[in-house]
Amino acid sequence: MKKLIAKKDFTFNGEPYIVGDEVKVNNIAEAKKLNEKGFIEPLNFKELVILERELKNKMYKEEE
Repeated sequence: MKKLIAKKDFTFNGEPYIVGDEVKVNNIAEAKKLNEKGFIEPLNFKELVILERELKNKMYKEEE
């Protein structure tokens, strides 16, 4: 899975992140929100689609 790297210092889901940290997300909506707000290194459409597929597969495997 592509690493989401913090571009700014911020707090997300109660976890503080500083520039360069890897940001942990639970779903694609969180990743899109961080991307739109500019908190993570920019992701293009293709990267977002791939990330969404990986997150769905991860959630599907956890349910089994």
